[in-house]
Amino acid sequence: MKFGSVGALGAVTNLAIYSTLIFLDINYNLAAIAAFLVAVTQNFLLNKRWTFRDHDVNVRHRFVKYLILNFMSFLLNLAILNLVIHYFGTEKTVQIAAQALGILGAMSTNFVGSHIVVFRTWGEGKS
Repeated sequence: MKFGSVGALGAVTNLAIYSTLIFLDINYNLAAIAAFLVAVTQNFLLNKRWTFRDHDVNVRHRFVKYLILNFMSFLLNLAILNLVIHYFGTEKTVQIAAQALGILGAMSTNFVGSHIVVFRTWGEGKS
């Protein structure tokens, strides 16, 4: 439930930044990259503290793993974004809908990867 809430907030953040940049006539791929970077950082911080209650001080190590995991999902997002735009056109509403579909497609891998790879607690010896 918490992961879903963080993901929903991240999706809203992503779409808000993406849409703003699209209406400023920024290329949709560049807009997607900028929106991803802001949303992934926000989601990491919220998931670290709230969802997984991770208080490990080695933030850099976890953030790098989280960024790599989410970057793989982001590549799926970009593929969906570009496919939808290729087939349905470059109108701003199509670009925004394509980004929303890309986000939905990428979300499927994030929880499992975050839980298993990034914020894993089993086998790490808690102190």
